[in-house]
Amino acid sequence: MSEAAEEFHFSPRANRASEINWHPWSPEAFDEARHTGRPILLSISAVWCHWCHVMDETTYSHPGVIDIINREYVPVRVDNDVRPDINQRYNMGGWPTTAFLTASGDILTGGTYLPPDQMASSLIRVADYYRANQTDIASRVLEARKRAASGVARSVGELEPGLVDTILDAVKSAYDPEYGGFGNAPKFPQADAILLLLEQSVLRSDEELRRMAVHTLEQMTGGGTYDHIEGGFFRYSTTQDWSVPHFEKMLEDHAPLVHALALSGMWDALEKTTGYLDAVLRDPKTGLYAGSQDADEHYYAMDAEERTQTPAPYVDRRVYTSWNAALAVAYLEAEKREVAAKLLDSLFKRAYRRGDGMTHSEGAGGQLGDQVWSLWAAVRAFQHGLGDQWMTVAADLAAHIEERYGDSQLGGYFDRAGGDELGRLGERIKPLAENSIAAMALIELDTLLGDPSSPHRERARRALESVAALPRQYGLMAAVFARARTRRRGRVCRDHMLGAGVYTNRCGGGHQRSFHDACLKPEATSRAA
Repeated sequence: MSEAAEEFHFSPRANRASEINWHPWSPEAFDEARHTGRPILLSISAVWCHWCHVMDETTYSHPGVIDIINREYVPVRVDNDVRPDINQRYNMGGWPTTAFLTASGDILTGGTYLPPDQMASSLIRVADYYRANQTDIASRVLEARKRAASGVARSVGELEPGLVDTILDAVKSAYDPEYGGFGNAPKFPQADAILLLLEQSVLRSDEELRRMAVHTLEQMTGGGTYDHIEGGFFRYSTTQDWSVPHFEKMLEDHAPLVHALALSGMWDALEKTTGYLDAVLRDPKTGLYAGSQDADEHYYAMDAEERTQTPAPYVDRRVYTSWNAALAVAYLEAEKREVAAKLLDSLFKRAYRRGDGMTHSEGAGGQLGDQVWSLWAAVRAFQHGLGDQWMTVAADLAAHIEERYGDSQLGGYFDRAGGDELGRLGERIKPLAENSIAAMALIELDTLLGDPSSPHRERARRALESVAALPRQYGLMAAVFARARTRRRGRVCRDHMLGAGVYTNRCGGGHQRSFHDACLKPEATSRAA
């Protein structure tokens, strides 16, 4: 096996992609580009990505393409799941991303999947242009950097009273009354939009919102986007009616979908889904969950007996902190307390260092998503009676997030704590989703502390304000912001353990678990243990 094949993940099928002299994202790669005067070819792929595999098997296996890349470029390969910060700044609209960069890491041009002939002509054209137009390129790069530098300030806005209504209206407008879900094709689950509908249905006493959410989940679990043999959701459907899926299964997608199934009371679908996660992605020794299972349309077309005679699709056994923490939050809502407890114990032993926050995965430093999801998981662990130590952990993580990721001037949180600033990594980005999760976690932490002098609620407000100009642009994709904004405006209940009793939506009375369970769920009997 070549050195490249050992360091990088290529398609599991026959290919020659390892014959390209791939570099990791590193100072050495950028130094080589500067010293040789060559542009950088950046490939962002993912272990689970079907078209990434196709590009390995076709374009990156074409002898002419291999020769041009090795002769004219410094090729750099990045895994999207390992380096979401790089993907955030360089993704060209999907995976695989094929980006042509200057030696300083600025974007010249790019695309997604390029077949061999198109790739070969693009490689030659960009290399020739790069050699002949250094002055023009430098001017374009300077203008692009100026635009990027103003991005953080442009995202700041006021928490207008009508923002939640605007986002909810966008969700309702995109809703497909026939097949459920949102929009036409391709159709993604949009789990945060489903969660927003479920939460708002209770807060507004609007059964129609709940019906939209449940109809969507029923259509998904009853259609081709769900694996009816082994359980679990495929990543998305290429058709409006959920009938033709892309077959990868992602832990990132399953965490909020498990959450939605629990809140909707769809217990059979919940059990089948968590059954898949626990049987295939979970490590029985550690209780940690793998990142994804590969797409294989031939395997998933087989019946149950045929599958037993065929190797299952590849599972990426890397453990990603943010996704595991999100799943722990969902499992606690789904009343899977023991599984969540083991998951959190193992995750924090592996990834947490007091004062230093959470790492992202083995060999990869932490990012904002890892910190905020772990904070929320720690808060929920305390709420669900997993031990007082989780409040100590939550307080430490909140302080770490503020110190290392916080913007002291405009409020809110950057996606990176600094460090590696190669290329566009020096650009500061405040992601809408992670700032919204931070706000929800901080509000719940503030409520549990019950200390009027606590800074957490104010920090939650500033986190939402720091991205408040974005939701009107994002539409239904801002559903997570609306969920956080609802918590910011409303009362959050203190937690009192419920056990197997009855949920209540009356804040301040009865036995309650968490904001979701106590303040959002209507009165209903919990399922039997």
